[in-house]
Amino acid sequence: MKRKIYTLYVVLLALMLIVPMKVMPASAQIMQTPLPGNKIPQFVDPLPVLSVAGGTIQTVVAGADEIGLHMREFKANMLPTGTFAPGLKPETWVWGYIVGPSAPTTAQDTYIGPVIVATRGTPTQVRYVNNLGSAATTKVLAYKNSTDQSIHWANPGNVPMMNLTPPPIGNPAHYDGPIPAVTHLHGGEVPPVLDGGPDAWFLSQAQTGYTTQGPDYYTHPTIPAAVNESVYRYPNTQEAAPIWFHDHTLGATRLNVYMGLAGAYPIIDPGLALPTGLHPVGLQQGAGGTVEYLTPLVIQDRMFDTTGQLYFPNVGINSEHPYWIPEFVGDTIAVNGKVWPYHNVDRKRYRFLFLNGSNARAYDMFLIDPVSGIRGPRMWVIGTDGGYLDTPVLIDPNTTNKAVLKSLVMMPGERYDVIIDFNDPVWQGLLAAQGLAGQPINLVLRNTARMPFPGGAPSPVSTTGTIMQFRVSANSPVDNSYDPALGGALRTPMVRLTDPTTGTLVPGVIVDKTRQLTLNEVMGPGGPLEVLANNTKYGAAITEMPGEGKTEVWDVINLTEDAHPIHAHLTQFQIVYRWDFDAKGYNATYNAAFPGRVYIPSSGPPLDYNTPNAAGAIGGNPDITPFLSKKGKILPAPNEVGWKDTAQMFPGQVTRIVVRYAPTDKPITDPAMYYPFDPNALGRDYVWHCHIVDHEDNEMMRPYEVTPDTATRSYIQGRDY
Repeated sequence: MKRKIYTLYVVLLALMLIVPMKVMPASAQIMQTPLPGNKIPQFVDPLPVLSVAGGTIQTVVAGADEIGLHMREFKANMLPTGTFAPGLKPETWVWGYIVGPSAPTTAQDTYIGPVIVATRGTPTQVRYVNNLGSAATTKVLAYKNSTDQSIHWANPGNVPMMNLTPPPIGNPAHYDGPIPAVTHLHGGEVPPVLDGGPDAWFLSQAQTGYTTQGPDYYTHPTIPAAVNESVYRYPNTQEAAPIWFHDHTLGATRLNVYMGLAGAYPIIDPGLALPTGLHPVGLQQGAGGTVEYLTPLVIQDRMFDTTGQLYFPNVGINSEHPYWIPEFVGDTIAVNGKVWPYHNVDRKRYRFLFLNGSNARAYDMFLIDPVSGIRGPRMWVIGTDGGYLDTPVLIDPNTTNKAVLKSLVMMPGERYDVIIDFNDPVWQGLLAAQGLAGQPINLVLRNTARMPFPGGAPSPVSTTGTIMQFRVSANSPVDNSYDPALGGALRTPMVRLTDPTTGTLVPGVIVDKTRQLTLNEVMGPGGPLEVLANNTKYGAAITEMPGEGKTEVWDVINLTEDAHPIHAHLTQFQIVYRWDFDAKGYNATYNAAFPGRVYIPSSGPPLDYNTPNAAGAIGGNPDITPFLSKKGKILPAPNEVGWKDTAQMFPGQVTRIVVRYAPTDKPITDPAMYYPFDPNALGRDYVWHCHIVDHEDNEMMRPYEVTPDTATRSYIQGRDY
């Protein structure tokens, strides 16, 4: 992104220039004054943890009974106690998923959640109920003030996007009708009608003049549901994985998730043999011992106004989009819905699920004692988006070994399953050398990611460079939980499509198609107008149509200035390699391939999509091969060598992934390479997109359709879902 877009907090668009146009009535914007992040105290309130661990994050063990998830508006204690007055807990209006029909009547400790623990092989039925009310009456001002009806969005009011009389001026009216929402199971191996895709939204109520449900709305055909409900029955046939759910409404995801609509959905597999001391839902004190539950760490950046309410910048940088901003980056960090919390730990091992739930912010994380400057303790990654790694991966912030990671980098949508040993002997040795052995110590989880990522401005240590605090006691109890430092296998080896040590496919993998696809940024006078996948708008004809059971290689060519976390629905994939390329040289060839030899924004690729280029790759783009750096492949980081559904794709690089449209546990020689459900049920499609949700909301998303194999299904549309 152009760096000047990060000065969005000044008025860049004079709304007096907007020409008259037919719009739906809209109430006046309620002005908000931002509260600077450096005026908010840190490490005042404890981190919310799972209710099964004595905390406040709702925890539900899924079984045969239907789970009712109500999307509601309520108050939460996001800001630290004492932000405005000593002893006072500020109350912030938020949205969230609440289990059961009862609406909260008092301020909740957190909006995050619930955590629904599903069991592999046992379907889970969820009734999603949209009780969010109307945009005209919502108390969440950040939504009321920031809907932009000039972008391609759900548009229940069926209003025009803009006046096309030059210069084009986007619709200035904020949306005032019933709020649209839909829930996507991120990482879920599910039929397309249960995917919760962008066009499957439904309103909080039927209202004259508004379309009640999106064109892809779906609910179980034999189970009664009101107009503001949708009943999904998930198969849960995939491998154990830390998947999650969040809103995915077309053109409003950035707002609905920002307001709080996100929860976790780990799938556990009781049949998966884990090492002694490693439990499906946490750590265990030896075989048959006490289970210590995993702690989620959902990391999100936020802004607030001077009354303690959520604030979302809404001054657009081009007249076509009066309120859309290219990337939201806040000036505070919330973990599990609490701004800059602390967490008490003893000197022992703990298991955490790191989840980047931010709109656009990346995190580059390690632990440090801010007083002595000593980094550590070490961490071990044991799982990625798609489940357990084969062996633990060490993260050592003090290492000099280039083969060992020094920090954990996450972009929006990514998850990492991590064990931290607060009695790490290597770290304890560093403390002892400074005379600090055995003493209580306060660590911070530091974030050094630059924004925009990876080459922007540093994250200030005083605000967004700090995520949370760990208060480590002097207590060192006996710890018989799983010790990742001992190494060894975590699981039966996963099915490998790649050899991460060579950046090649493993023998026996047959590639059906190779695609070369671009990431593009369309610029306007003030900065980005929209961001695109393969220079193609969301609503254009479907071009990616893989066959069920087939394996494809995708070379994603990043022509933008920033990194993008690219996410694919339905599938997990494996990263083959990244490779630098001559961006100037390739752009010249790319632009020259368009009619008139000049880049045509938003028009699709320059060449015929299905005609292979010089490398035999389809996608409609010139071959990237001649422009690849002589330095060669960049192998995936050690923590990325598992199954992923979201991958970091850096500027000036080609990221090669291998995608197989079949369950992840199918051996590459399995003749029955199909899903238990129809991946094209009712002719519906999935999407792939950037998980910077501000980009996703403004065209950086494409539908794709899986051509089903002829197969006998065990999970049948109309009967099971």
